[in-house]
Amino acid sequence: GINAEYGNVLLHQIQDQRVRSGQTMNSIAKLYDKNSLEQRSFPSYKTKLKSLISNSMCETQQEIEIIQKALNKISKMESGKTGAGQQGGGTGGPAGSSRQTGSSQPRKGMRRGFFMTLLQQKANQLPTWNGPKSETPAALTGTVPADSTYICSPGDDVAALCEDVGLGDDNWILAEVYLYNSNTNKYQVKDIEEDERGENSDQHTLSRRRVIPLPLRKLNPATHGHLLYQPKHKVLALYPQTTCFYPATIHKPPETETDDYQVMFYDNYYAEGYAPPLPVPQRYVLDFKDKKRK
Repeated sequence: GINAEYGNVLLHQIQDQRVRSGQTMNSIAKLYDKNSLEQRSFPSYKTKLKSLISNSMCETQQEIEIIQKALNKISKMESGKTGAGQQGGGTGGPAGSSRQTGSSQPRKGMRRGFFMTLLQQKANQLPTWNGPKSETPAALTGTVPADSTYICSPGDDVAALCEDVGLGDDNWILAEVYLYNSNTNKYQVKDIEEDERGENSDQHTLSRRRVIPLPLRKLNPATHGHLLYQPKHKVLALYPQTTCFYPATIHKPPETETDDYQVMFYDNYYAEGYAPPLPVPQRYVLDFKDKKRK
């Protein structure tokens, strides 16, 4: 039908744009490799490199816009379908957790592959703090917490401790701030993965203690590696391919600004109590908070 044909067009556009982006990145790498350290200081080299980087940024933005268009189309195509979705988190998660694969029907709305790609892109595009080693990074840079008076803005992504009515438990989920009520000191947040089933159907009203802002910048391991979470540090980390944060232990911190943390999620399936390490971006690794929050 028309919807399927339009979807195929968007998929081809994404693939074509990704090829173009890859070609530009290869050109940047080749330009760097072909020039000696001395040649890299020449104005002509800097001009060409700046042009290639500018092109790469434009191509990346175009790719994001096409993917967003595809996600919006998929959401509209799925909006008429029926079926109950669970509150919070999505499928998957460590064994023994309250959300495991098969515990409920998959969500309506965005197809999971596209949605998870979008979350990964958000993490990849997080800017890196590049201040000098002697300078303390700004709040919400990697492990640096927000000030106690910090208020998240509408549209901000956060970790939110929400009640799962179906399972009778609280879970840390990836959510979006809808508004903050300064009279009650409470947030209204929306589960980032839920469909819009009604004006308030997917909103949770939470105290500030049940909302954790996500980092706005990454730490650069080359200058501030000492501030990264170190091995054996207990954290809340977004389990890959889900929108739930689970308790985990750091196995290995990032070695470069493009690296992810390697984290071991608590998992009672394994004798040692931990699953093998999995990669999680800095954006989705938070200092551990228990569920005893009002």
